[in-house]
Order: sequence, then C-alpha cells, then structure tokens
Amino acid sequence: MNKRYLLLILLLAASATLCAQNRPGNRGAGSSTKVINAFEALEFMGMPYRFLLPENYDSKEKYPLILSLHGGAGVGDDNESQMRNWTEVFVDKVWRKKYPCVVIAPQSRSSWSLFNERIPELAPEKISGFPLGWRSRFESGRYSSDTISTGSLTMAFFLIDKIARDYSIDTKRIYVMGHSMGGAGTWNAIWAEPDKFAAAIPSAGGLLPFKDKTSLKKTPIWAFHGDTDNVVPFDFSSSIFEAMKEVKGNMKFTSLKDVKHNANDYTFYYEGDDLKKGYITQQSSDLCDPTPNVWDWLFNQRIE
Repeated sequence: MNKRYLLLILLLAASATLCAQNRPGNRGAGSSTKVINAFEALEFMGMPYRFLLPENYDSKEKYPLILSLHGGAGVGDDNESQMRNWTEVFVDKVWRKKYPCVVIAPQSRSSWSLFNERIPELAPEKISGFPLGWRSRFESGRYSSDTISTGSLTMAFFLIDKIARDYSIDTKRIYVMGHSMGGAGTWNAIWAEPDKFAAAIPSAGGLLPFKDKTSLKKTPIWAFHGDTDNVVPFDFSSSIFEAMKEVKGNMKFTSLKDVKHNANDYTFYYEGDDLKKGYITQQSSDLCDPTPNVWDWLFNQRIE
C-alpha cells in the first residue's frame, strides 16, 4: 500500500477516538453567522473545514491560498467554532477585491501537531536552558513524553495538496497563519514543511524549544505577541526572534505593549507601527520586507 494512503488511514483511526468529545458551542468574536455561512462547510477524511473561493473565481487564473489555523477555543468537530474573529476579514468585500485568494479553515479535534508527534525525554539540564516560559511549563509536568498527537496538522497538509489539485492554486504563494494554538500550529507548519509555505503570520504562538529553528530561516515570517500575554508567554515568540537574528533569518516581530492574549485583535488588522502606544516592529535582518500593512506584506511574499 502507498505510504501516503497508509498514513491517511492511520490518521483517521487516531482521530476517530476523539469524535465523542463535547462540541464547543462558542464562536470567536466577529465570527457571525453571516461570516460563517460565507464559507462552504466541507469535510476531508474526517476533518471538518470551511472553504472560501475568491469572488468571480476563474480557473484560468492562479490564486494564493491561505491556511487559517484556529486557537484552543476552536477545538471540536462542529465546523463552526474554528471561525475566529479574523475570518471576518476574508469576507470583507473591499479586502476580497484587493486580495483575491482561496481560504481554508480546518478544525482540529486536538492540537496542530504532526502525526505521531511526541515530546521526547529531556534531561533536566536541557530544560534548564529553555526560555523561562517554556522552562516553567516543562518543569511543572505540563508536557510529557507520553503526549501523542492525532496529526491534525499533517491532515491540513494533505488538505492543501487536495485543494491545489482541485483548484487553480499558485503553489508559490501558499500562506499559513493563526493565533494562540493556531499561532503554535503556524510555527510548527513552517518548521515541518519550510518549502511548502511562502510566508507565515503566527500570533501569540510558539515553537517547542527543542525543535531546531534553522529550518525557519528562509521563510518570511511576521510574528505578533502582546508583551503582557497571560496565557502564552511573550518569550515564546521573542526567543524565536532572537534565534532568527543570530542566523539572519527573514522574520519581523511586532511586540504589542500592554496587550494580553488578544494580540489577534491587532495582528490581522495591522497597518503599521504606533510608537506612542508601543506597537513596534523589529526585523531580524535586511532580508525582511518592511511593508507596514500586514496583508500587503503577506501577498508580496512568494517562493522564488
């Protein structure tokens, strides 16, 4: 049997064990019924997802594709809760006219991790070298080597491949973004598949500290984080930025002064820094595109 299809079968078997969990009924701020219904509700190999084509889709044209990853509040299988507040941007008429693209918003039943991804056994001296935010979580036992993923992120990769086969997608302009758990998923996506994505926008996310960050070096990244985030520590993002400065990576990092875990209220609407408020963007190297509007920046990026 083809290894690709064997992996899909294993993913289905793993995710089936989670189908009976309670479905969250809440929707993200801004994800009104009108916004949700603008997206088609579909399913791919057991994974619910929402799908949006550009207005006046023309199969003779090539379109960018956005993979939008929800946070923890979107976990479930109702195919609605993953529609967080930034999905309202994608249905704005002015935005859609300016940035014609395909959007997919899958829903995870667990986390945005890779199939069969595990936390390795880590020596105390290894953990002691982690950034403070990560160190406290590992020392508290929040992360365990018994942790195993059902592979929602791997399924999302397969979904991208399917959409690219079925629709006219510019495979040099595939983007990934998300907030909180979705921000972590964004980091994990470009770590796992650095050649698949032309750019990434992680908001209040982080990458497990034992993962080699050199694979992130070439991907254009614009990360956002509130400096008083009380859910996901600020150093989850700032430590990656420091690593990207060391290797002269292509990363912009916007720190939002006095902003807690609601960085998503700023990330996907960002039109430039506000020095008075303390919303400041730094660049890891001269490779970075200085474009101040987050969407203009994103759609400027392509795989060369």
